[in-house]
Amino acid sequence: MYAGMFQERLGSITQQIVDQNGKGPRAKVKCVHSGSPPCRRCTKNKISGCTLIRPQVPSSSQRPRNSLAGLVAKRSSGPRAHVSPSQPRHSSQEQEATQPHSQKRSFIARDDGEDIGRHILDLPRGVVLKSLHLFSNKFPELSILHTPTILADLELVSSPPKELNALIGAVLAVTREQASLVGAPWASQLLEREQYALYSRALLSDLILSPPKVKVVQALLIITLHEWGSRDFHKAWVYCGIAIRIMQALHSMRVAPCALDPSSERESRNPTAVAIETRTYWGCFIMDCMVNSGTYNPPMLPMPEMIKLKVPRPLNAVDFTFGPDAADASLSDSPPLVPEPSTPAIQSFPSGTLNVAQSFEVLIGGFDIWAKVMEFLFNDGRKAPGMCAPHNCPWVPGSHWSITWGRLLAWRSGQHRNLHYPITSVAMHMALGYGETFTYVNLLYYVSVLLLHREYAPFLPTPECTPVGPIDPPELEATAPENWWEDSVALIVQSAENIAKLLHEASECGTQLMTPFVGFCAFSAAFILIYVHHFPKMNLGRSPDAEKYENICLSYLEEFRGVWKIADGWIKTLHHASLLYARASTTRTYRGRTRADFEHFHQSVNEFRVVDRSKQQNQEMDQAATAPEQTLPEGTGMSTDDLSPDTNFLLSQLLAEVSSNMEEQGPWSQWWPLGEIELPSVPADSGFDLGSYGAEN
Repeated sequence: MYAGMFQERLGSITQQIVDQNGKGPRAKVKCVHSGSPPCRRCTKNKISGCTLIRPQVPSSSQRPRNSLAGLVAKRSSGPRAHVSPSQPRHSSQEQEATQPHSQKRSFIARDDGEDIGRHILDLPRGVVLKSLHLFSNKFPELSILHTPTILADLELVSSPPKELNALIGAVLAVTREQASLVGAPWASQLLEREQYALYSRALLSDLILSPPKVKVVQALLIITLHEWGSRDFHKAWVYCGIAIRIMQALHSMRVAPCALDPSSERESRNPTAVAIETRTYWGCFIMDCMVNSGTYNPPMLPMPEMIKLKVPRPLNAVDFTFGPDAADASLSDSPPLVPEPSTPAIQSFPSGTLNVAQSFEVLIGGFDIWAKVMEFLFNDGRKAPGMCAPHNCPWVPGSHWSITWGRLLAWRSGQHRNLHYPITSVAMHMALGYGETFTYVNLLYYVSVLLLHREYAPFLPTPECTPVGPIDPPELEATAPENWWEDSVALIVQSAENIAKLLHEASECGTQLMTPFVGFCAFSAAFILIYVHHFPKMNLGRSPDAEKYENICLSYLEEFRGVWKIADGWIKTLHHASLLYARASTTRTYRGRTRADFEHFHQSVNEFRVVDRSKQQNQEMDQAATAPEQTLPEGTGMSTDDLSPDTNFLLSQLLAEVSSNMEEQGPWSQWWPLGEIELPSVPADSGFDLGSYGAEN
């Protein structure tokens, strides 16, 4: 009682001082007391707006007012309810039972970063374990966490070290929405995703200049993934770079014959610790491939560097989980992942030996190839100087394209046939607990096939066009072997359909992946399926279900957008693609136009680092629609007579455009500023019907 009276008296004196200083109108006062508002001071002084808050117990170490608490309060307005469509709603009694916990979470969210740390420490071990398990399953590209070690570290100390809290906070940041998506009931005990990210970033800002530790690297890599999915690409790139530098410093300490820092002692490491470090180093390599692919930034960890450092091969999943046998040879003596890259096709293992338990090693080799594919595309692909010369044509052995294609096939042949989809289904691997990993490996293969072959397909064919190579300059300077283009287009479309099937089967099995790379796979497949849906002759009519698979990819992306912001740019590009190809396949609007008329559009199609180019894409479509019609090169399926404009060409084109836009019913017409409207309305004639997602699934 006396404590409450003291707080009231203190508040009254403070208010009198403010009034006497005459600093303008009195601000709204939050009264500290244990009763119910209004308090006696506000009643006596006739102060309205008395607000009850909890008594604050001073901490032993006071933080500045502009610390993490202020950031959290600005970013969040309290916990948000996440209810999956498949998740049963709680009854009123259950809601009343959980209400005190909700109030507690709200209080923690607005307090100091120390409170978020206490919240993480107070989480039931089952919740932490489920979050770690969810992360390991849903993000196979970062299979770097050793759950038994993390749980043991939590049990050994009453107050976990900062690096462990930063790691758990990063895991919770990327799994928070995933848990809600799958309807996990324990997700209701968690704060908002961004609050964990803020907390983890705040801890890492102090840890990155401390002596190198593996858990700091792991937390940085996970935060990199979070920033990438949130479309903060610069932060992702910087965090990844810091993680790599710390890992390199740690590795340097291990291999130096004498201690680089005499003040530090070399710690003795057991085989499990060595295995964790090895996986973490390869995790740095994979994330480096990701954040640099589709950009012009140089990689920090190319494969030759990993070979030079003699980073050993990662253990398989079983040995990594249970720990390597003490009788085994030292991991540092194991052979590197790949030999020196002197041969055209790098293959360090007998054909068909890598199984699903070695999937992390499989992903490492696959991402190395994928990074080379993206580098080829972003260095102008076939349009680069000399790439159209006879010796550089894709079918010629020894050409740049052929070497990359050979590496991709060698990587695939090194996997056990049980890893190959559709020979093996997602459901089979789900029964073993590897459904997500199996899906990820196959998505990586099929998107690489799709991107490599798509570079030589016409960007804007005509409705009559059959499989053919580039139809716009620069043209290839040699003739392709018989059926080469037919087989190439078939591989492109088959890869897109297999991506859609994988996404659908994974969803049906409950092993759906929501990581940014998988979103890029869905985007790439959807683009090709929209393409072949409007130009079926490009695949000789061999894709009757293109629209169905297109809807699967679009449905996935719409759900994906609820988890990661990075999907927004992809969906906008697909809307434009649908409109562009719908017009090109039904009217003469874009006859004679080529890839050169849609450079911004083409750039967006290849981007894993998504930039919103809606304005430029609209401008390109406007300009291409109003420019005079051109004659297409030979081999496009149309004669020059078909392309000759009549005397009323301009009027005919205008009428056709008006008619087309009237049929499109508004929001996706080329005159509408796409960036100012809500996505998902689309034209009825575009084949892009968000309202019918999954109707045919």
